[in-house]
Amino acid sequence: MIPGDYYAMGAIVLATDGSEYARRAAERAVDLAEERGEPLHVICVVDRRRFDDPALGSAELATIYAEDHAAVSIDEVIEMAEDRNVVVRGDTRHGVPHDVILEYAEEVDADVIVLGEHGDHDEHFRGVGRKVAGLADRDVEVVEAGAQ
Repeated sequence: MIPGDYYAMGAIVLATDGSEYARRAAERAVDLAEERGEPLHVICVVDRRRFDDPALGSAELATIYAEDHAAVSIDEVIEMAEDRNVVVRGDTRHGVPHDVILEYAEEVDADVIVLGEHGDHDEHFRGVGRKVAGLADRDVEVVEAGAQ
């Protein structure tokens, strides 16, 4: 999708990982939520393929760090929207990113999912975005790395 395209009115989901690319997508999502007067639902996924559940063994500290990073990433979006007329609701979940993003969008009945072109993980968000766009039954906007 091209930024600025028309979307039906409804909730917006932003998938973030705290990367600079995700911040660009967050700026777009906050703008979109403000323009539409709709809530912004922010999801950050702790990729279960990289991190075990906290009580499963030696990966415990890495998982806790990933959860903390997810919380900070969501807080950044909340701060970004602080001086705007945007209600932000955030959630951190464990799973495979594209699956969790799609489930979350269904759960909040979102009309659009916004995410960055790349991310801070082994699989670029471009891959996640492509999967989300291919499987979603709603609009998906992948914000390009060079977008301002």
